[in-house]
Amino acid sequence: MNPSIQRIQDLVKSLYKDGSGAPLVLTPSQCELFELIFKKKYHRNHIMTHTQYGKSLITALAVLTRVSTFPEKWCIVAPSEKKAKIIMGYLIEHVFDNEYTKKKLEISKESSLDRLRRERSSSRLTFKVGDGIGEVSILSAEARRTADVENALMGFGSPNLIEDESALIPDVVHSTAMRMLGGYHDNYLFKIGNPFRRNHFLRSFNDPLYNKFIVDWERSVGEGRLMADFVEEMKKEAFFDIMYECKFPDEDMIDDQGWVALLKEAELVAALDDVPHFGEERLGVDPADSGANSSVMVKRSDGYAEILLRSASLDLMGLCGQVHQIGKKIDAKYIDKVGVGAGAYGRLKEQGVHIFGVNAGERSSDHRYYNKRAEMFWRLRDWIKAGGRLSKKDEVHWRELLNIKYKVDSSGKIKIIPKIELLRQGIESPDVADALSLTFYNPMRTQLISEDEKRFYLHMKKKGKLVNKNFKLKMA
Repeated sequence: MNPSIQRIQDLVKSLYKDGSGAPLVLTPSQCELFELIFKKKYHRNHIMTHTQYGKSLITALAVLTRVSTFPEKWCIVAPSEKKAKIIMGYLIEHVFDNEYTKKKLEISKESSLDRLRRERSSSRLTFKVGDGIGEVSILSAEARRTADVENALMGFGSPNLIEDESALIPDVVHSTAMRMLGGYHDNYLFKIGNPFRRNHFLRSFNDPLYNKFIVDWERSVGEGRLMADFVEEMKKEAFFDIMYECKFPDEDMIDDQGWVALLKEAELVAALDDVPHFGEERLGVDPADSGANSSVMVKRSDGYAEILLRSASLDLMGLCGQVHQIGKKIDAKYIDKVGVGAGAYGRLKEQGVHIFGVNAGERSSDHRYYNKRAEMFWRLRDWIKAGGRLSKKDEVHWRELLNIKYKVDSSGKIKIIPKIELLRQGIESPDVADALSLTFYNPMRTQLISEDEKRFYLHMKKKGKLVNKNFKLKMA
């Protein structure tokens, strides 16, 4: 091991403890990451590591060691309040690991060591360092008004800045942070995260002035931090290239706001095939006002979906009549009950029709998704990728699916592009796509796949037609 890295490893072992109370041992690459902050080797740093690498912990420990040793200010900006609190939680947890950092910590009159240790919550810590003060503060880039974040950054005035999950921090906030640094001759910037967006984080990656430090899954497998068989399993999951290979999405797959196409055109075209229905049938109903938008009804079985109705002229009563007539032999029926759909849903319930009313904006029971809309569209995506088929005759309407985009928000949840954003881009409401997504609604979803999906995947495997040969049934 490099002598410099060995010294860092020994330093961390002597100061900090792991969850079991034993000396904390960093891997060589983690020591390098720690050293970049603790020794401030470069003024500009662009860091990418695979997910679950421990970057928040290493960042916190390096900053803690620095502010308890040198009388200087540090500011850590995170994309969300939750993320910022995670970093500060690590700082507070480990400040009590040793007498060196503990004795230098200054506690305000309103607080106490026991309370700080117990609650692990604070937005600012100060340390008595010789005749000066070492200080670290956290700030969330998540605010109702961007101006609030800008004012907080300029007001803090730190010469040392760390952007955690930097790609999820908006360009305007990063720009303010850079102006803040400009007020100091000896300033330091450390940008760390996953390459979710092609924004300022990509620009710094391409900037020769930045020191680049990248740890992908291959390096961690070599260090024993990741198991090779786990990596093979994760290759089938979303965002593998971003989360484990540290690669930015292709330019044609992502816009400047971070939205990524839910499906590629090649995937949609491959799904166009007229095959027989099998398994449980579901009916998705997306009501619309008469005019530019259309009321749509889509029938989906375990392996096939087709459009049964698409009309811009049906009024509420006419749509209810069609649901009555077409849905007679389909037990599982789902209708958008928000806005104009509320009237149709209420009328159908009055008529004794067994139908689920769906509010796509409601919270998902699966922590991966921002809301039910994201959950439904993501299940739709998985279904198509696993071999689900769409009626060929309806190709022109299925192409609405190509307008559906997603991104990971500041809290790490998958979010689907809002309809209002599509309208700003000149794209009409995706009525057909919405109707199909409703057939993936599960009001009490606790499984990673539903029973109808399970039957479908087993059927496709048996027939040897499953697109993803390595697909595994996974239950929560």
